[in-house]
Amino acid sequence: MIFTSLIFLYLFLPVTLLSFLFITQKLKNPLLLIASLIFYAWGGVSFCSILMGSILMNYLSGMLIEKSTNRLRKFWYIAGILLNIAGLVIFRYTTFLVSNIDTLLALLKINPIPVKNVFLPLGISFFTFKGICYLITVYRKETPAQRNIINLGLYIGFFPTLIAGPIDRYRSIEPQFCLTGFNPELFASGVRRVGLGLAKKVIIAAPIGYVADHIFTSPLTALNSPLAWLGGLSYMLQIYYDFSGYTDMAIGLGRMFGFQFAENFNFPYTSHSIREFWTRWHITLSTWLRDYLFLPLAYSTSRKLKKENYSGIRVDNLIYGIAIMITFFICGFWHGSSWTFVSWGVFYGLLLLFERTRIGKKLNKAPAVFRHVYTLFFVLIAWVIFRSPNMAFAYKFIKVMFGMGMAKTEWTNFTGYLGREYLTMMIFAILGCTPVFGILLRKIKSGMNSEGILSGLTFHIYQIVSFVFLFLVMAYSTMVILTNTLQSFIYFRF
Repeated sequence: MIFTSLIFLYLFLPVTLLSFLFITQKLKNPLLLIASLIFYAWGGVSFCSILMGSILMNYLSGMLIEKSTNRLRKFWYIAGILLNIAGLVIFRYTTFLVSNIDTLLALLKINPIPVKNVFLPLGISFFTFKGICYLITVYRKETPAQRNIINLGLYIGFFPTLIAGPIDRYRSIEPQFCLTGFNPELFASGVRRVGLGLAKKVIIAAPIGYVADHIFTSPLTALNSPLAWLGGLSYMLQIYYDFSGYTDMAIGLGRMFGFQFAENFNFPYTSHSIREFWTRWHITLSTWLRDYLFLPLAYSTSRKLKKENYSGIRVDNLIYGIAIMITFFICGFWHGSSWTFVSWGVFYGLLLLFERTRIGKKLNKAPAVFRHVYTLFFVLIAWVIFRSPNMAFAYKFIKVMFGMGMAKTEWTNFTGYLGREYLTMMIFAILGCTPVFGILLRKIKSGMNSEGILSGLTFHIYQIVSFVFLFLVMAYSTMVILTNTLQSFIYFRF
């Protein structure tokens, strides 16, 4: 089940909301967990058993970590982490690993390893990271182990964040388990946020994504430089509005049920460096990788280098380089079992290393416009790698972007994509990548806060306009869904 399906919008969500509003406080969390399991089971009952197994395993591991002492405590901690990783590897990377081993075996003229296709449970990367986050939190004694399995199940498998995040920290969600309930202001802001996310997906990401998909699936021999750049730019905007739109809907749905989830995007395309970009893009993932992978790696590597007593080496840079490359290798691999994703992660790792060099540090003194263009250029190239079906395609596509090995440029091929709807959405999309609309909204709200009759009238007008906007978005989305022209969320495959 997806957020943009009619079953979710007009059946699952209304029934769950009505049940939640009229049920007693004690039963609200069990209701939400049951609803989440039904939501997930819609994609396959067997997938639901995997999710329940993850919840049970992490629940028992957390209890064992807390009750044990010394080495036994560490044993249960490592065992829990490895079990989480094992589940992810089995379901996500078995086919990829075996296919690469078979390639090596073929060179040695050895028969390939027989393996059946392994189905990928939706959202396994996200709920696995949540399970690991919970165990780390308990092991570090930041919070006690959760004794209520329903609450832990809700943290790992709550349906708004189950499929594609945000990956909230357990310590930020744990205090909210006893606060679930109907909050009119929070509910209203949640409804508006859901409408915003739906609009991003249906109104902006869909038409722009149509152009991106068409160009990326066209034969490379039919592409020229303008078309390749148009395809890269379109995908760059498509994935931002598709993913941030999903996040908006997840955050909004959480608010409707009394939960407040972390923000996941902060205008990443306004960044002036690659490092800044990763503080603004998929924030909950980047902070997870920083705190639970990069920093522990840097610390352990630092201790090892001091023991080995490397003389004449800038240890701090060496530590950073080792830790950052491992972190972004795993970041790329986490996104998908393909060499394009791994290369995408390694590419960002190399860019971050470049920014630590003397030349890279000089960028900080360059004009802001230059730094912004530099960042967007490499982010766009990275998205081309990310979108490509394989590295050979990515290499050829990038060559075409720079005028090498391209078809004869015919501007009619390029301008054929620039229809009225596409250009209109491009203007809104580019403006929406900046805080301009947020600044305008804040000015309107500041006018409401002033004293007097006008402020009250303005507030009511704002509320009416908000719900009219939501109604129009719902109506338009329904029409698009009924015509079967709406694409699924990009991040569902991750």
